[in-house]
Amino acid sequence: MEELPSIRLGDFYVSKAEFLFPEKVFARLKGKIDYLVYEHKTPLLVIDSLTVRKRYYELVKYFPDFKVHYAVKANDNSSVLELLANLGANFEVASISEVIKLVELGVSGSRMITSNPIKPLDFIEVCRQVGVNYLCVDSKDEIEKIKFAFPDAKVYIRLEIENKESSWPLSGKFGLNEEEVKDLIDYAVRKKVNLVGLTFHAGSQNNSPDSFVYALDVARRIFDFAREKYKLYMYLLNIGGGFPIEYTDRIKDIDQFRVKIYDKLREFNNRENLILQMEPGRRIIGEAGIMVSRVIGKAVRGGKNWLYIDVGVFNGMMEVIGGINYIFKTNSRRKAKVWNIGGPSCDSTDIVAKDVLLPEPEIGDFVYILSAGAYTSVYAAPFNGYRVPTTILI
Repeated sequence: MEELPSIRLGDFYVSKAEFLFPEKVFARLKGKIDYLVYEHKTPLLVIDSLTVRKRYYELVKYFPDFKVHYAVKANDNSSVLELLANLGANFEVASISEVIKLVELGVSGSRMITSNPIKPLDFIEVCRQVGVNYLCVDSKDEIEKIKFAFPDAKVYIRLEIENKESSWPLSGKFGLNEEEVKDLIDYAVRKKVNLVGLTFHAGSQNNSPDSFVYALDVARRIFDFAREKYKLYMYLLNIGGGFPIEYTDRIKDIDQFRVKIYDKLREFNNRENLILQMEPGRRIIGEAGIMVSRVIGKAVRGGKNWLYIDVGVFNGMMEVIGGINYIFKTNSRRKAKVWNIGGPSCDSTDIVAKDVLLPEPEIGDFVYILSAGAYTSVYAAPFNGYRVPTTILI
């Protein structure tokens, strides 16, 4: 396929040649990071604003028909949210706290949606008060709650799809299969709810464009069903998030996702009338983050080298439990060894990585963890009294 041309968006030219990978981001920022870390204690999460901008503009370029709703849950740092708001981003929120944080930054409710299909009543009421008009459901009870607390809401149903290609599957807890969605459409029509469309989520860190192809095929059939059986012309299609980033493995180019998604959208009967949304979180913020930790201990156990750092599973690196593998860097020029890396807590499950090849650091040296912008600090808790990361946007 012919290369998409570079275009000017804001203060940046966006082209595939400029896309930053985590090691390039680290090489560019390392001097600044080493300066900052002497002003702030570790663990320290440094967010690169240039990478955030580039990743956001990339999506605007490749998916011009979509409203980009940044998933606040990925990283809710106020400076990050303010940056994205100033770039023109919209937002996906999941709680009252996330709504309040955005409102305090001057973001109107009209720029927010919530795809959390199970919401407390007071959250639904806040959505009504603030003007967060698009609300997701996947159950009859949720329809009843919305009908009671926010009868004018624009409701969309969450479709469950297989997340086989995802590193962090999101199926099971939320969403309905195709037949269950049809049953809920019937219920919504009988209850006279303002049903406007569908959403799905291919699973976080999904490197397969075909996952989106499958989901869009199912969504199209449901749109046709609603139109043919109920004369219900749904017009909202939200493809969720899931676009991958680089950790330790290469990923497919975003253009491969674009081509397959747009090919499928052409098959929708009401394509020209569709409101299209996406909810990227990790894709925008993940590669922009570098977690700076400090070595607090070393040991040899059963012939294995162990390295202990001051950030672990409980205070910032929880996603390692789900199989996310990070790139680690040190300043050391000593001989490389294979390490297991443990966090600071007294819990034996607090293991950040195994079999990592690193030059041997000394106690007090820094260990840098790349692609750590998403789902790190937001998960962090001060278990055992250890600090959670300070976040700085540069």
